[in-house]
Amino acid sequence: MITTSFQLPTTSVAEPTVKPRELLTRLPQPGHWLLSMDNSAIEHVVRCPTSAMYHLVYGRQAYAKNAALTFGGALHEGFKGYFLGEPSEQQEQRVLQYFIDSPPPPDEYRTPQLALQVLKHYRIRSEFPDYELNILDDTAPIIERPFEIPLGVLDVNTRIQLPHWPEPQQVDVIHVAWAGRIDLAATINKRNRVMDHKTTSVAGEQFVPSFQLARQTIGYTWAAQQLWPELDISSFCLDAIHLKRPGTNGYGTNLTAKGVRGGPPALDFFRAYFDYTQDRLDEWEENTKTIIGDFVHCLVRNKFPMFTDNCFNKYGRCQYFDVCNFSDRAVRLRFLQSESFRNVTWSPIL
Repeated sequence: MITTSFQLPTTSVAEPTVKPRELLTRLPQPGHWLLSMDNSAIEHVVRCPTSAMYHLVYGRQAYAKNAALTFGGALHEGFKGYFLGEPSEQQEQRVLQYFIDSPPPPDEYRTPQLALQVLKHYRIRSEFPDYELNILDDTAPIIERPFEIPLGVLDVNTRIQLPHWPEPQQVDVIHVAWAGRIDLAATINKRNRVMDHKTTSVAGEQFVPSFQLARQTIGYTWAAQQLWPELDISSFCLDAIHLKRPGTNGYGTNLTAKGVRGGPPALDFFRAYFDYTQDRLDEWEENTKTIIGDFVHCLVRNKFPMFTDNCFNKYGRCQYFDVCNFSDRAVRLRFLQSESFRNVTWSPIL
């Protein structure tokens, strides 16, 4: 049985290293380990513990790239250059380099050329803003700022065997950290806020409300309070880039033209603001600690239940669906180590 005692650790978490971390990182004090969880990791835990096992414990993910994520990541790079005040050519080079490093599947409309068009229109729109924005800074402008903040500790006091360890290791205490990367912190319309860019092809009436209670929006606001308490940040700005497949409105590749019947253009920008009370932020902290505690409980027991209701969701089929389809568990693990999957290397703090 795990006894959990969530308190801020007396020693800070380890500094980011040049390589992505494994699930548990040994800390200097014997028996003490670091577990750094970002929003993506927690999503795996909430969606399905088996998915979390494959992704976090075994460190494997589907080899096929997600075109939407690649496209959004490339735009993030371009926006970073824009807010840093780089020349447009340098911003565009950031976008192109991202596509080189993370090529999307073939025959996708989310091409590098389309990303450059979106970046161009973003710059044009920003020349005539409907908001006031001043980037905040500490020792430098707060742009694409990685963070890793102590969240609490878990008293475990047991031996744990991870797949890449040659033998079980004694784990007495797990220090838990909340990690991520804040796109921007700025004074927007006279209030200090965290801003996050979100690219979407679907922006119906549920799109904005879905972020109101989202773990990431509240969690990043909580993180900003820990990092910069003097800035009094308790608000989140959703910077949305709505891009439909070009041509769906009847005007081909003209992204800003209205539809043939006066409908919306293929490309649209809008912002939404979410203000959080301290009670809401405290509740996020308790919820997150509980979720991570449940994951560690699975880790200690080496039991990761399968939530089959989530094999299919709004993003399509779970990337581990074919793995779970094998009845033989040994076959599942062999397939997971096949060329159909690759190592998880991304980390928000590197």
